[in-house]
Amino acid sequence: MKENMNKKQIFIILLFCTWFLNTVQASYTISGSVKDQDGNIIKKGSVTLIKDTDGSEVKKTKLNRKGDFKLKKISSGKYTININAGVKSSNPVSVMDDNVENLDLIINIVKETEQKDNEDSKISSLDKPDQLQTLNTPLQTQKESDLLPQVRRFEQVDKLQFEDQFFEYESNLRELKNQIDSLKSIVTAFEKKQTMPNVSREILDLIKIPEFQYKIELKNGTVVMGDILSETDSSMVLKTQIGQLVLKKEMVIRRNKHEPPEPKVIFLGDPFVNIYPDRHEFSGKIKNVGKRRADFVRVVSNLFTQTTKLAGQDSAFVKGSRIIYNSGVIADTALEPGETATYNFPVKIKNRRKAQYHTMDIHWNSTD
Repeated sequence: MKENMNKKQIFIILLFCTWFLNTVQASYTISGSVKDQDGNIIKKGSVTLIKDTDGSEVKKTKLNRKGDFKLKKISSGKYTININAGVKSSNPVSVMDDNVENLDLIINIVKETEQKDNEDSKISSLDKPDQLQTLNTPLQTQKESDLLPQVRRFEQVDKLQFEDQFFEYESNLRELKNQIDSLKSIVTAFEKKQTMPNVSREILDLIKIPEFQYKIELKNGTVVMGDILSETDSSMVLKTQIGQLVLKKEMVIRRNKHEPPEPKVIFLGDPFVNIYPDRHEFSGKIKNVGKRRADFVRVVSNLFTQTTKLAGQDSAFVKGSRIIYNSGVIADTALEPGETATYNFPVKIKNRRKAQYHTMDIHWNSTD
């Protein structure tokens, strides 16, 4: 039993030692920063630690805003740090018995201008100095002044933005067409912003137009429109659109009450009435003697008993001119100035009452 216990204790001690050695072995830290060849900090990218012995990935982290990175719990050995910051770069690092800190990793970023210069130098080195290379194109020129300016490819032409309204035209028909199309879209957008606002009829009704009651004619031929505020034996104070005027009565030839042109529909004679036990039938003619058109002309008749109780009531639209109104309504119940129309309709008696007399009325509307 003692021997078995000793073997178990030795086995546990060996496991603990192994775990402790691994923990101690993987306790180093690699930290540093990434910069370009000009010393500028690289803020975006990732850092990967690769083990040299088998090429396996050990740790991977991202650069912070200061371009720094930190790899923790690294065991001793030789590694390679791969940097991926738009441009890839590799840097060897060796971890022995201490942390590796404050590493300055430099990546070489080749600018576009430098890359283009390198490509141009490679091309120029292939050309012979005493010969001029001729392009195999249909257009061949002998003088440098005859060469057309270099034009960008059509796919790379930037479309005109809304706020940019002036630009230079290039000597290329396809590019010119593209710029004209962009200009058309700007003009279209500008015209949409210049549309008139919608004004409702309720707002127009709030606009008060002065209406003056009197039309006064003076001896010098002047005609004044206004309202009489006060009057004496020798003068009168008149309110006009431009203010108040004091007029001497000796200068006034005539004054008339001004009435705006309005429709006025009247009966032509008394209506003809056919009396029946259960109804009265009315017929006759009406006429518009006003200066404007009367719309939706309707004749209304009321029957009354001897005690002025309503015995019956009815109405009918007359047959007049056919008008198409702005609202889309089509009706033939309008009367133009001087136009006549006939009416004929019955009025039923309610509850067997005895009708003793009747009244007639004409209703109409005035629209623009």
